[in-house]
Amino acid sequence: IGSETDPEWPLNLEQGKKYVFSVGLNSNKMYSSRTLTLSELPMYIGHLNTDCVKSTWSALSLELLYLTNDDEERYSIQAHPNLLRNIVTQAADVPLGYPIFFSGVKHVFRL
Repeated sequence: IGSETDPEWPLNLEQGKKYVFSVGLNSNKMYSSRTLTLSELPMYIGHLNTDCVKSTWSALSLELLYLTNDDEERYSIQAHPNLLRNIVTQAADVPLGYPIFFSGVKHVFRL
């Protein structure tokens, strides 16, 4: 419980408090309150058709292994933004894609 301008407000958010409540006075001399509740919200960010991914990897395999295109800035990687081809290509197993790198979970708090 406190004011949004209180220095403890962002600390409570960073500590992952389940409930945070604030009371404030706006420029119109009206009191306002804000309640934040920490909860998990599972959601889908996106979905790619499996056949689209496999066909992209197949075309990439043909281009790199059999046609021996070693140009680092291949047009085919940037092509087809609707299929997210650049991301799909990077997700392919080595030697077609890129090695896996995981930096760990990052929490970003924005006030």
